[in-house]
Amino acid sequence: MRAANYTSMNIFNKSDIKEINKAINQNLISGKDNYAQESLKTSEVKFVNLGKIQKYINPFLEFCLTANNNFFGFDLHPLTSFKKLNYNIYDEGTEYNWHIDAVPTDPVRDIKLTALLNLSEESYEGGELVLFRANEIICNEFNTPGSAIIFPSYINHKVNKIVSGKRHTLAIWMSGPKFR
Repeated sequence: MRAANYTSMNIFNKSDIKEINKAINQNLISGKDNYAQESLKTSEVKFVNLGKIQKYINPFLEFCLTANNNFFGFDLHPLTSFKKLNYNIYDEGTEYNWHIDAVPTDPVRDIKLTALLNLSEESYEGGELVLFRANEIICNEFNTPGSAIIFPSYINHKVNKIVSGKRHTLAIWMSGPKFR
């Protein structure tokens, strides 16, 4: 078992967040949310290709790759400009119950890392990211807009119900060769 449960960092300021959100909203594509079907997910999900916003989120991508090199050590496939990213919108009363990020039917790859970027422009209550590894770990540092977090995708996690406000996050799943 790897030592690190997760790592996080504050990367972007409010001005950066507005610019990233604008770029995302100008480049949305159609897609289907393939969330964990055994879990309750009530947030709205939109999609954007990495290539359309990469120049805006490069510090986030660098954080992800550096974190993998320093803490996780997974063999990862390169991210391409066609990589579809999830833009999650949690309004009051929405949540995503316990789940892991995986595609068990994929014959050639596994999702290795879940990377999230908090792109909220307004304050919100609730919506905490919670990991479970022998006990619940509330990731309070991820509540700060502009913060990023990355953790192994096989760690059970959830997003608590939003009590008030709106929470926006960008999700990247980093995959690699099948686990052996």
